[in-house]
Amino acid sequence: MSEVVQSTKPMTHREYQVAEGLAPYTELIHGKVVELNAPSRLHGLVCAEIAFLLTAHSKKHDCGAVFTNDSGILVQRSPDTVRGMDVGYCSYQRVAKGQLPEGYGGPAPEVVFEVLSKTDRWPAVLAKVADYLQADVLVVCVVDPGQRTARMFRPDGTDITLSENDTLEIPEIQPTLEAKVSDIFSS
Repeated sequence: MSEVVQSTKPMTHREYQVAEGLAPYTELIHGKVVELNAPSRLHGLVCAEIAFLLTAHSKKHDCGAVFTNDSGILVQRSPDTVRGMDVGYCSYQRVAKGQLPEGYGGPAPEVVFEVLSKTDRWPAVLAKVADYLQADVLVVCVVDPGQRTARMFRPDGTDITLSENDTLEIPEIQPTLEAKVSDIFSS
């Protein structure tokens, strides 16, 4: 990751949302724009599988909305930090159906999935996980396509790694989402 040259004054999430001339893949970290590598096709495929599982469950039970494509969420203010989640789920209890907020504000999703890329390093991934959890995300699931695992983090400090033979259970989505971890890697 490399920083984009900008003024010394930290950028706000509102300025970031309308900023022009930024690289295609960025996040706002403590008021500074940070450039990210473009995701690989494998990354995109795994994100699509996760989004499919979440969307099918959400539509079947009419329980929430699913976000993809590095949708930004404000996880910290003053200085502002906007993280781009790979896939997220927000229940209609947090945000009323049809009332999803524009921009980066509003309630955090209950569930965020991050899919590791070859260029990701655990210290940076864990910092992102901490940002999500501090922003009221209830579970962050880090999916590793290379190891074919899903590592789940919760605000109480729980950190569980599941293999592709395990069942992914997410009671934070009601009714509880259950799927084989291998379903994430079905293609």
